[in-house]
Amino acid sequence: PYTIILAPNPSILTGPGTNSVILGGGTEGAIVIDPADDNNKHLDALVRAGEERDGIRRILVTHGHPDHMGGAEALRERLQVPIFAYNRQGVPIADVELADGATLPLGDDTLRAIHTPGHRFDHLCFYLERQRILFAGDLISGITTNVIAPPDGDMFDYMNSLQRLQELDIAEIVPGHGPKIADAQAKIAEYIAHR
Repeated sequence: PYTIILAPNPSILTGPGTNSVILGGGTEGAIVIDPADDNNKHLDALVRAGEERDGIRRILVTHGHPDHMGGAEALRERLQVPIFAYNRQGVPIADVELADGATLPLGDDTLRAIHTPGHRFDHLCFYLERQRILFAGDLISGITTNVIAPPDGDMFDYMNSLQRLQELDIAEIVPGHGPKIADAQAKIAEYIAHR
């Protein structure tokens, strides 16, 4: 149901790089989550993957850190499509603000925005409702636990966000960094225990 394209931005904070995700297709077109780098080869790969799904029509950003939105502006200029984010305070380049609970149609499924502050005040996860897949941005990592550093990060908010995810029926987590996570609730419980 989705394609992961690894951004060429490996570092101490990003591990092997940021997972840029393409999903959807059909009449609404495809969505890209976190076009993370403005490297032309990366953008070309995103566009190609989108073309296989009837073209990218929307760009979603989980939060305003450069390793998640680094290619959003260049991709918008190339495709003439809007950028969606929680708010313009966190992502000044956003065209459309997505409130907590906002939904986007995606073929026979729905992608729901979930405001999950903690790593950063403007953080969103995206939940593919019928397929029960959580695109977790930097709330959860496939490599290690995530950095919660003030002033952007807030541990109280982070714990509340993790606890909120415990209420969802999640089959799989696709993190912003590292491999996908099959046992979603065990991973969330591990994160809560770790903190």
